Amino acid sequence: MVNIVVDHDKCDGCGECISVCPAEVYELNDEGKSVPVRADDCEQCCSCVESCPNGAITVEGCE
Repeated sequence: MVNIVVDHDKCDGCGECISVCPAEVYELNDEGKSVPVRADDCEQCCSCVESCPNGAITVEGCE
């Protein structure tokens, strides 16, 4: 399983990670923050990391 961390202090819930993820890993929680609900499906393409305007997402292998 890939280690995905979303910093909820930085996440503003824009949904960019949801729109760019080919594996549909992310959903917004009740607070409107991104959550990696299907981390096992992550392809480590790093699209979410690159597209997050607030730098809120880190993915193991996307340094």
